[in-house]
Amino acid sequence: MSHADPHTPTAATVGFALPHRTKMLILGSAVVAMFLSAVQHSIVATATPVLAADLGRFDLIAFMESAFMATSMPAVAIAGRLSDVYGRKPFLLGGLVIFAVATALAGFATSMEMLIGFRALQGIGGGILMGNSFSISGDLFPPAERAKYMGIFAAVFGVGGLVGPLLGGLIVDALNWRWVFWSILPLAALAFASIAFIMPWLRPPPRKVVIDWLGIAAMLLMLMPAMLALALVSTGTAWLDMKTLALFGVSILGVLGFVAAERAAKEPILPGELFRDHTFRVAAIVMMATGGGLFGVSFFLAYFMQGVLGYTPTASGLLLSTEIVSMVVMASLAGQVMSRTGRYKMLAIIASVVIAVGAWLMTQLSAESGAVDVVWRLVLFGSGLGLLFPSVMTAAQNALPQRMLGTISGATQFFQEIGGIIGVTLIGALVTGRLTSELAARLPADLAERADPTQLLNEEARAGLLAEIGEAGLVQILTTLPEALAVAITNNFWISVGVGVISLVAVVTLREKRLRTGEHDLPEVPEGALGPQPGAVAGNGAAVNGALGSGWTDDPAPVARIRPQRSIAGPNGPCTNGPMRGGIRAPSDISD
Repeated sequence: MSHADPHTPTAATVGFALPHRTKMLILGSAVVAMFLSAVQHSIVATATPVLAADLGRFDLIAFMESAFMATSMPAVAIAGRLSDVYGRKPFLLGGLVIFAVATALAGFATSMEMLIGFRALQGIGGGILMGNSFSISGDLFPPAERAKYMGIFAAVFGVGGLVGPLLGGLIVDALNWRWVFWSILPLAALAFASIAFIMPWLRPPPRKVVIDWLGIAAMLLMLMPAMLALALVSTGTAWLDMKTLALFGVSILGVLGFVAAERAAKEPILPGELFRDHTFRVAAIVMMATGGGLFGVSFFLAYFMQGVLGYTPTASGLLLSTEIVSMVVMASLAGQVMSRTGRYKMLAIIASVVIAVGAWLMTQLSAESGAVDVVWRLVLFGSGLGLLFPSVMTAAQNALPQRMLGTISGATQFFQEIGGIIGVTLIGALVTGRLTSELAARLPADLAERADPTQLLNEEARAGLLAEIGEAGLVQILTTLPEALAVAITNNFWISVGVGVISLVAVVTLREKRLRTGEHDLPEVPEGALGPQPGAVAGNGAAVNGALGSGWTDDPAPVARIRPQRSIAGPNGPCTNGPMRGGIRAPSDISD
């Protein structure tokens, strides 16, 4: 695998030196894209029970989410890698276009299968956005200072998650579930305009990049058969059925093929250098484990609150938002603590314990639980996640070279998506199987065959069932369903308990490295020193579009600092003591 010369200027070496105002404008543009992705995740979760009732396929609801994650996962890793070569801006804009088109189409879906397909397309755009948004802070700030801004990104993601459930509930109650998708299109347009006209294009030195197409194909071969196998299990196929076993066997071959492809690739999706670092290995394990716990709990709690406890979508969205509030608060706290102390290991240990305890407490929920019972458990679980995510992400970024920042961010999210796919799909299959057995144990055979959770939320389904089995049979089903569904959902939260334990074991082995205070000893470039640039908003200090384009030479001279203002372009134009290229002085004018 080829790497850029370590002494060649990178987007970050210039990004570190930008004026604070410019950094904030760049950061704000990335935050808009992050917020969009966060809102999309949470706004759909609240609407899932209603749309499943409308489209009539409870057994496939988990795949609506896992299809999104299955496509976003390779997109995160690939976009993160390519943006290290070509810069973040074009990928953010392209991701927004894909995301918006898929979101609009999802609102027109007429079947669960069609919706799953559009969600898969949406995942490609969402993955590109996530992989690049997190990397922006690393282009602008050294690790010690970056911890604070990673906390802000986590907090923004949390705010989006906070707004989403409540907004989704209000939309479903006032309009219908289709507007849950269409309502976020104006936000996508705002994000596109913000990135297109405010965010500069910080481009690393040009170099040839080879796309690991074989690795991508092996990744899909690793994921898709396993998802299909779990889909078959959800619809009643036995775990040991030959079709199920064959699909899992193909996935195992995909895993082996992916490992072989990554070892042979010149530009692998997951460079081997990452896995030689113990801190990254720990971060990968933690992100994969907690990804499964987070998505599994959040996805099925919405159905628990609406289908079991009988809350409206708005009320369930409000209750779910308490988890996000705790994540926002604790993520911000984690960022501040790391920024001030330079430490992250103890935060990660505490977070893992809190996650395990919170998940165990959620296994105790039942059909008799009240709002308070749900809320304080969600707050505890969310607090653990809020502490954990920024601490392990910062640890991974701090342990490896700056030039791999996008790859690191993409790879850690890659493993979180793997965990999410496994968590949501596996819990979905287990919930469906447990529900079937619970109904069979509680109802006569003829009624158990007709019982379906969608009947709890769909009046038309209840009316049809009434005509088939009469009022007495309908009452018996509607009385039994909430209790059976509660057992099916809460018992599978034991998986999230295991997630917390795995995370704890992993983070205990961390060898903590104090956060770096800077990659290079670079002073800030004074306001206006970069001069006007194409695509920049006049007077906003963000005029650095094209800063690291083809104007950078291959001069390997070490970059230690940018000369004072006299050596670079001033407010009235470039100085006369050297060539200017792209608004930032070429390497020949950067002193040792």
